Amino acid sequence: MFNFYTCKFYTGRIRYIIVLCLTVLTNYGFAQKRKVDSLQKVLSQTMPDSSRLSLLQQLTEAYSGVDPHKKFYYANIYQNLAAKLGNKQAYADAYVHMGISYGIQSKLDSALYYFDVAYNQSKSINYQLGMGRSLACMAYAYDRLDDEQESIKYNIKALKVYKKIAYTRGINQCLVNIGSIYYEMKQYSLAESYFQQALKSYSAVSDKAGIGSALYELGNCYQVMGQFVKALSHLNQSLQIRESVGDINGGSLSRKGLGRLFYKRKEYSEALRHFNIAITGFRTLHDKFEEATTHTMVADVYLALQQDEHAEEHALLAMNLAQAAQSKIAIADALQKLVEVYKMRNQIEKAFQYQSRYIANQDSIQAENALKNVTLTEFNRIRVENAELAADNKQITKQITGYESQVKKYSSVIIIIIIILASVCLLLIVQYRRNIEKHAANKLLTKQKEEIAQINTTLEKLNHDLNEQMDLTHRQNVELERLNDVKNKFFSIVSHDLRSPLSTLQTLLEIYHDGEIGEKELSGLLIKLEDTILSTGNFLDNLLEWSKSQFEGIQINPVDFDVRYCIDENIQLYATKIGLKNLHVKHSIATPVNLFADRNMISLVIRNLLSNSVKFCNPGDSITFHAEIIDDRAVVSIKDTGRGMSDDDQDKVFNLDHTLTTGTQGEKGSHLGLILCRDMVMQNNGVIWFESILGVGTTFYIDLPIV
Repeated sequence: MFNFYTCKFYTGRIRYIIVLCLTVLTNYGFAQKRKVDSLQKVLSQTMPDSSRLSLLQQLTEAYSGVDPHKKFYYANIYQNLAAKLGNKQAYADAYVHMGISYGIQSKLDSALYYFDVAYNQSKSINYQLGMGRSLACMAYAYDRLDDEQESIKYNIKALKVYKKIAYTRGINQCLVNIGSIYYEMKQYSLAESYFQQALKSYSAVSDKAGIGSALYELGNCYQVMGQFVKALSHLNQSLQIRESVGDINGGSLSRKGLGRLFYKRKEYSEALRHFNIAITGFRTLHDKFEEATTHTMVADVYLALQQDEHAEEHALLAMNLAQAAQSKIAIADALQKLVEVYKMRNQIEKAFQYQSRYIANQDSIQAENALKNVTLTEFNRIRVENAELAADNKQITKQITGYESQVKKYSSVIIIIIIILASVCLLLIVQYRRNIEKHAANKLLTKQKEEIAQINTTLEKLNHDLNEQMDLTHRQNVELERLNDVKNKFFSIVSHDLRSPLSTLQTLLEIYHDGEIGEKELSGLLIKLEDTILSTGNFLDNLLEWSKSQFEGIQINPVDFDVRYCIDENIQLYATKIGLKNLHVKHSIATPVNLFADRNMISLVIRNLLSNSVKFCNPGDSITFHAEIIDDRAVVSIKDTGRGMSDDDQDKVFNLDHTLTTGTQGEKGSHLGLILCRDMVMQNNGVIWFESILGVGTTFYIDLPIV
């Protein structure tokens, strides 16, 4: 049945992000392009620095909803002017805005860094509101990273600060945020206690919108806790308040909560009535996500009533709306409903089709979560390393202070020596006859000069050692960043491309064991599965070769060989896939074309290029190999009459950042094979390029030495 907790999770997260942004940005209405243009026109006029500072603050806040990069740019200008005017509070607030800029871009490690700097800056000047905002922003960043415990910790810290300065708005928002996180963690008793506190606080200031929101949250808590009478009472009160103040969104949410409650009580007609009113409200607000999730709930009601046609209609509506809202969770719920509908009708093939799409969608969600986990792990590692570096810097500063003390000491000695030399000169002029004493003074001077030279040598050596250490640290940091980037790309590719075929196989076996598919249908699906496994095997070969090249370097063993045999071997290897697609594959190489290169590498390059051509050809298309000698070089080409590439796709062919591709029959793959081809051809002193026309076909060329 429909996962109501999932729906609550996403609506809670969306509300939480909006609440936080309103906490930090007091004039959220400026985040409109029209207002930004108006502010920039005013900024171009001549005005006092104090007025310009206020205008820059408004412009920085306004760019939150327009352009995060320009938000950072103006936050930097705002901070510089605040420093010039000595406005320390504005200086600290600028760091908060810089962090929000990175948060909007999902660069949460950088966002956390700026929020931490903002907190420390605010703390140093006892700027309590700035401290509270910084802590609330940190809670937001950790919540985006799915680290609920850290998010709760920083929300509680922000709550303490807001209570200290009696900032009611911040207090209420923190209470609701903490309650929402506990709700998502399914700790409903804790969530209820925070929502009760929020209700009490909103009631004290007669905030009707806040009261309606708190009653709605409490109603949801009582519903999942099985206290249906309390849930009904709170949701009805929430609905009355929200509709009395003309809150369409809040009223629709309360209707949705009531529909969910009546569904659980199996009062289906009443549930449908509330759901339909909620859908009308969400449609008025153009809120496609909420409309999609409500349609999914309606589909659940019709499934319970065994009315599969209505269930199918609402599930399809939910999926289309979820796709428009770009919500993978809502898409997954809609796909589940469609699987249930077709199972109810015993349409196994359609059920399997939507189940496969559901698994692919889940894999995508898991890949995103894995990337978030990697980001959080890396941030924690960097935070520990930064702490260690800070300790090292403190030690180095202490050493430098010692060196400075020594330099000052030696400077004093030099000054004394100069005074002595002056005295000696005077004595030599006054007491011309004391030649013996003059000799002694000269010897003393020579000795002191030698000591100074030794001191200077020591200082130069210390300075040289320090420079070498800083050099080494820089090189290590660069190498660590490169390896970290390789690791992230490696894990991202593995998590996505290996799980999909395994999940498909698992699903197929489960359906077969349940007896929902016959031997004949299984045979047809196994042919497709064989193609998937062959592609996955080729992907593993590429992945292993690429990872080896990144971490160990490519070792080549050039030999003299005829490229025709490599082409024939790989055509034979892909004979099954070629036959399944009814492709015409041939080569027009009549005479030997000998290359001087690593045979295994060139064979792998040809295999990858042939695999790509097969993938992007339609049934009946042709693939042609050609090779010839031109000016002591061999040029090998593979031409296909497939679908070709657009100009935008051609720019991404050798770019690992754009890894996902889909063949003419839904074959999945990545650009890793082409990147490996480029690296291997270059290692063999060769060049690889291609020509492609969308809808006509693609030709890849390899230029390699023959001696």
